[in-house]
Amino acid sequence: MRILKLIFNRKLESHGGLVTILFCLLVTITSGPVASGQDDGRKVFETKCFSCHSIGGGDKQGPDLKGLSDRRSQEWIKSFTKSPATFSRSDPAAAELLKRFSPEIMPDQTLSNEELDAIIDLIQKLTASNEIFTPEGAKLSREIRTGDIENGWRYFTGQKRFQNGGVSCNSCHSLRGLGALGGGTLGPDLTAVNIKYRDPELILILQNPNFPTMAEMFRDRNLTDEEIVQVFAYLQHSKTENPHAQVVATTAAGTAEPGFLAIGFVITILALVGLNFVWRKRHSGVREDIVRRSKI
Repeated sequence: MRILKLIFNRKLESHGGLVTILFCLLVTITSGPVASGQDDGRKVFETKCFSCHSIGGGDKQGPDLKGLSDRRSQEWIKSFTKSPATFSRSDPAAAELLKRFSPEIMPDQTLSNEELDAIIDLIQKLTASNEIFTPEGAKLSREIRTGDIENGWRYFTGQKRFQNGGVSCNSCHSLRGLGALGGGTLGPDLTAVNIKYRDPELILILQNPNFPTMAEMFRDRNLTDEEIVQVFAYLQHSKTENPHAQVVATTAAGTAEPGFLAIGFVITILALVGLNFVWRKRHSGVREDIVRRSKI
């Protein structure tokens, strides 16, 4: 009998390592998807949402999302996020929310259902644990140095090309001090952008543009770490130079400035007058021939 017990115990000892491995594998399998899902939610929220929203940090350009799942259903959240303006036409709560944060306009988002599920799951977890969302990647690759402001200005105005082929900032944006013609009007004036957004938010926008038009223009053309440092330095300098600049709301689309319309009208008139002056004698040879033939 004692021999049988000894043999049984040895078998257990020989299989102990296998049992431990199987137990660890089971724990990994059951806990892995949850951790992965939460990490995915953090990444998506950081790159797509944090520039305008917080979770537990208070309202920004958009509302604080803490407790959102307690107030709205998942279907409501997804419908609103995908197309806020369209959804607000049929939903009073959505319309009231847009009115509350007017004139800021939340653009339509192209998030997948899986990404939205991950974000909602993150909001629920942080709300339940009473935690504030803190971004991990919202920092510059190095400290700002002498010369970064100048280089940032050159990138902004297009005098220096972005390495990956992105368009210059002034193609869509203006900023005080760019000159008489300023910049583009497709996007808002950025003179006070470093006042409107806190440093981590602005850095994240430069790292991962989350506004639809900007995201499309910089698709596969992301700024390098050096370019982000220098453009950020220039925008930060603008804040120093214009501490009381008016914060411009994000709108659905840019509008043409009256000055540009007037300049375009004047240039068109001058061009027509110039063409008429250059071509005033274009038929003179034909006329002379007709006159000469009429005298024969």
